[in-house]
Amino acid sequence: MNRSKWGNGMLQNWLYTYRIHIIAWTAFIVWETVMVIYFLGLLGTFGNYAIHYTINITLFYTYALLIEKATVFPNRAIWKVPLVVISTILIYLAVVTGVDILLNTYTNILPGEMPSLRIRISRVLYRGSFFLLFSTGYYFLKRFIREKAEKSRIEKQRFQMLIDQEKMDKELAMSKNAFMKAQINPHLLFNTFEFVHQKLSTYSPEDAKVMLYLSDMMRFAANTQHNEGYVYLSEEIAQCENLIGLHRITQGAIYIELASGPDLGEIKLIPLVLLTILENMFKHGNLNDIENKATIDVYTFDGKLRIESRNLPRLVKSKVGFGSGMDNISNRLKYAYHQNAEITAGIDEEGFYTLNISISLNALTIESEDKKTEQTIAV
Repeated sequence: MNRSKWGNGMLQNWLYTYRIHIIAWTAFIVWETVMVIYFLGLLGTFGNYAIHYTINITLFYTYALLIEKATVFPNRAIWKVPLVVISTILIYLAVVTGVDILLNTYTNILPGEMPSLRIRISRVLYRGSFFLLFSTGYYFLKRFIREKAEKSRIEKQRFQMLIDQEKMDKELAMSKNAFMKAQINPHLLFNTFEFVHQKLSTYSPEDAKVMLYLSDMMRFAANTQHNEGYVYLSEEIAQCENLIGLHRITQGAIYIELASGPDLGEIKLIPLVLLTILENMFKHGNLNDIENKATIDVYTFDGKLRIESRNLPRLVKSKVGFGSGMDNISNRLKYAYHQNAEITAGIDEEGFYTLNISISLNALTIESEDKKTEQTIAV
């Protein structure tokens, strides 16, 4: 019973898939039969129609398939196409002639006497050329539809890429803006920098470091606008150190360790990845527990750049998802590095919020230290 239902389902799917072909061939056969009856007054047997239309329909699709295969490489089609045409006609001529001889000899499907060999060959060649012509048109129609569909797909993909690019640009601009707002108002810095720095350096050299941190961070943020979307990883690490120092001055004792490998100076990365991770720690992490310090480790291993962070959350939950900052990082990494970047985050067994980013070094922009030095001098 199940096999019968499965067979009926397959048949229904096949009929639905090729419904246009079935309708077109049915209309053609009916039309041609009516024309033959009207002009010649002849009506062949059902067996005659069934056998010869089966051969002709097979010729139609076989020839279209062979032409498609022969034109896969256009530079070789100049000799393949004539070969396909000639061989198809010869095979068709042999098959039809042989079938007619067998039918005339052993059955009564073909009425009347067989015409001469010359007339039979002429009729078969005409009939074959007729279906080859329509088959050629069918091939070009399929090719046109396929190329149009491919062009439409490419246009949609290009349009989607433009949308994604615009989205990433907006998200990067928002990330930069959020970072700047979270740390300092640029106008306030420019208006009060000289006054505050002089006062602090006179009475409290330690507190005067705040101005140095802010100055360095502002310079980094300004340079980020002109680096074609990438910054040296070592420079962003330096800004993270500045941000940690700034928070230690303004908030007192915080326990966070930033460790980086010695081979990161040549690597370029999309900006504000590390800074967003660090800012997320300051907003949502418990950084006042000396026994459970927060950590950020940046290093290369096994052909990949790895960024790992770990900290106690302020509010311990059973499950922690990405906030807007983490969503921003995830989307930007996916857009910039595609399948070459992986990011995971969550609460581990000890109750720490952990974040792990892995990016293939082959997907990163790596410049020599000499070139980096030249760019720095030029700036």
